[in-house]
Amino acid sequence: MPPKQTGKIICGDSLKLLLQLPDESVDLILTDPPYAINYRSNRRVARPKFDHIAGDQPGGWMEEFAREAFRILKPDRHLYCFCRFDTYPRFFRAFASAGFKMKRTLIWVKDNHGSGDLKGDYAPRDEWVIFAQKGRRTLRGKRKDNILTIPKVPSAKLRHPTEKPLELLKLLMEKSTSPGEMVLDPFAGVLTTAEAAMDKERSFTAIETSRRFIQAGMKRLREHPNRSLYDLKLMVNG
Repeated sequence: MPPKQTGKIICGDSLKLLLQLPDESVDLILTDPPYAINYRSNRRVARPKFDHIAGDQPGGWMEEFAREAFRILKPDRHLYCFCRFDTYPRFFRAFASAGFKMKRTLIWVKDNHGSGDLKGDYAPRDEWVIFAQKGRRTLRGKRKDNILTIPKVPSAKLRHPTEKPLELLKLLMEKSTSPGEMVLDPFAGVLTTAEAAMDKERSFTAIETSRRFIQAGMKRLREHPNRSLYDLKLMVNG
């Protein structure tokens, strides 16, 4: 029998755990980190609102994260990082300073807009995704434009305040990796990137500080149709 894919979920401080990962050990970094805005969604009405996201504060962590991301990514590999218009410049500078080649900004267009200033601002219906390379790697499949129109997760089904749709993560993963390669999500939330990796038969490492979010995501992973292909390991660090 072929060896099982690696599926590692680590509960702990992302930045501290990144320091422990070997140089050039992952094939793709696909992540949705805190935006440094002390975010709390005010949109959800069907259920109680989510708390503020842990660690979502201004500070020097972006630059540290970018340096570690460059170190642990293999040569000629890709990074995708979600952000938004007001924190984009700092994320961009951090990745460029770390050594990444900044290739493109992808625009994710949702089927529904966010809230924000209901009277004094235009309703936001997009999020931005930084696409960067360490070296150069060609994209798989037919060429796509940088406007990605995919429905957001309905508010009533959200398990995390900034949960991304599975189809969006699978699309990015398919464009940048081959089956069996290692995907890293250092800010894994409810493990949607891990679920996408299992759908596409990629190995993965997911790091998340919240035990509650990990527990919410583990149920899907344990019941996944490809579960038998994976050696799933849940580790608690601190």
